[in-house]
Amino acid sequence: MTKQHKFFLLLPLVIAAGIAGYFFLFRAKANTVTISDSAPWFFPTVLEIAPNTTVTWQLKAAAVHPVMTLEGPEEIHSGHFTRDFSHTFTKPGVYVYICPIHPYMRGVIGVGAKVPPEKIPKWASWPPPPSQIPGELPPVKGAGHIWVEAQFQESETKSKPGSILIINADSWQIDEIITDESLNNPHNLWEIGGKIIVTNWFDKYLSVFDKFSRQLVDHVLVGESPAHVMGTGDKIYVTVQGEDALAILDDEYEILKKVRAPKGPHGHWMSEDGRIMAVASTEKGKISVWDTESDTILFEEFLDDESAVSHEDMHIDEEHNHSLPLMAGITDDGRFAFAAGNGDGKFYVFDVPGKKFVKAFDIGSGPVQTVPSPDGRFVLVPLSGSGEVAVVSTKNWTIVKKIANVGAGAHGVAYGKRQDGKWYAYVSNKFAAWITVIDMETLDIAGYIPLPPDAWGGQGILVTN
Repeated sequence: MTKQHKFFLLLPLVIAAGIAGYFFLFRAKANTVTISDSAPWFFPTVLEIAPNTTVTWQLKAAAVHPVMTLEGPEEIHSGHFTRDFSHTFTKPGVYVYICPIHPYMRGVIGVGAKVPPEKIPKWASWPPPPSQIPGELPPVKGAGHIWVEAQFQESETKSKPGSILIINADSWQIDEIITDESLNNPHNLWEIGGKIIVTNWFDKYLSVFDKFSRQLVDHVLVGESPAHVMGTGDKIYVTVQGEDALAILDDEYEILKKVRAPKGPHGHWMSEDGRIMAVASTEKGKISVWDTESDTILFEEFLDDESAVSHEDMHIDEEHNHSLPLMAGITDDGRFAFAAGNGDGKFYVFDVPGKKFVKAFDIGSGPVQTVPSPDGRFVLVPLSGSGEVAVVSTKNWTIVKKIANVGAGAHGVAYGKRQDGKWYAYVSNKFAAWITVIDMETLDIAGYIPLPPDAWGGQGILVTN
């Protein structure tokens, strides 16, 4: 008998042994998912289990991380838990789940089924493979400094991920990388009174840095999972996402009060005079519009194509709304509020004085921030799923352009002056180690600013003078 014949005779036994070993592995080991503050967050990211298997998610992180299915034969929503959460899967199929507070945290479970490759998150094997930067530096220099949070960057000098990179726009060179031990997944930042206020999204506090010395000057305890920060003058607003609240601070960072917000408040924006503010509530799937003089809600709406009718007529499942808005914006005059659903890929517009829905339209895959341009003509919306930026006209609320080749996981937008007085938009990218620079005159990419190859997690971005 030839070696080839022996091989084919043994092949069924080899396959059978492999299948048996495969089932043994996922039955014996693949019933616990560890949740951590570091990528890939859910580990293992992919499970394949038999029906009637119980999966337990064990929380080993500083922040709360609920589990919510986006796809699958049945809905699962853990709510907030502090130690572990278990669920027995009885219905075969493929389940895609996320943390609804931090929705790039994604896992997938095949119950009596193989997980298709297209369902596996690109970052399941961490770190992602390096990408070739797609272009050159912008030919026209910028002005000021660009602060970008590399939320996933690891450092030997600290236990939690996250750093802040400061780029001199006059040279496109990195001036400094802040790796202070206080930073734990820094997510958003804002400048007030010569200080840079940073939210630590996977913790309970803000870190405050001096803009000039770049040294840490204060810690401010605000509550579970502070997400975004913005303020004008004597009031600073922080969305405390894990506590369904807004923390309102004075200019000395003392908490004046906390007010309840629709579940999971994340990104917010204020009118030019600071009197009106729009807040996106990720877990609730809502936008709320606030009067900042009284710190009360003027009106709130679910993000749904039927927002023109009453909530009672919509029959929305409040616990399983999958629009997942990550930021709400508002026009400078406070006339229109808007938000994009990261889960449903739609852009929603509301009339603030009329307290009513205006329109909704498809914008693209995984929209994140919704930041109005300095002249108020456009809203730039990074599309994390496709690595594009959608440009929305505020004149008629339509997409006027989609800008390609921005970067994987396009996320944040900040505007800064060029040296000729015109404007750039700077876009951060979660899974690409560069900042994308857009010329606001042409709405084309002007160039790219390279970052260190391990500077993953570009999210919050700010330009200072």
